Amino acid sequence: MIADNGFLGVPRETFSQAGREQLIALLQEGLRHESRVLEFGCGCLRVAHWLVRFLDAGRYHGIEPARQRVDCGLRYLFTREEIQLKRPCFDFNPIFNSSVFGAKFDFFLARSIWTHASKPQIEATLDSFLRDAAPAATFLASYLPARSPDEDYQGTQWVGTSHESDTPGVIRHAFPWILDQCRKRGLNCDEIAGLDCDHQLWLRIRRQ
Repeated sequence: MIADNGFLGVPRETFSQAGREQLIALLQEGLRHESRVLEFGCGCLRVAHWLVRFLDAGRYHGIEPARQRVDCGLRYLFTREEIQLKRPCFDFNPIFNSSVFGAKFDFFLARSIWTHASKPQIEATLDSFLRDAAPAATFLASYLPARSPDEDYQGTQWVGTSHESDTPGVIRHAFPWILDQCRKRGLNCDEIAGLDCDHQLWLRIRRQ
């Protein structure tokens, strides 16, 4: 897929490992076949191609403004019969609006999204979680912690490849700022020990 279409926003070397690790992490958090999952920035479906197969039909929902990446994932990673059977749902809005599906979700996922998203965009994902999550839902989000005040991104734009940009890049955010944004919304947030295969830290967010 990457050889045919070029860089799709994810490292080729860890493509399969990242999806597998993500499924395992969600299972450890209580994922079940009947759980309803919302993934921000599902891209070319490196996580979705594991989740869609595990979940019951119609239970996977992905948001991705770079529609051509989703099209690539559907073409290369699934058969037509699998898509018809599992009925994954997609929306292509660029503002992290999960209300478009008209559903309540048991899990929210943002893998390597906060490593590109501005602070207003991170706030938008938290607002969507607060509005559209089931009462006992869990939000897993990966990020790169700022190691100094200078590394704490203060811009208002997405950084990295997207539906509007071909320029790669990553950014960092200060953990105290993330904690503050969660507390303002009545959410608990804690770091999950260890780094993932893309060298990012993970956060677990739930209602207080």
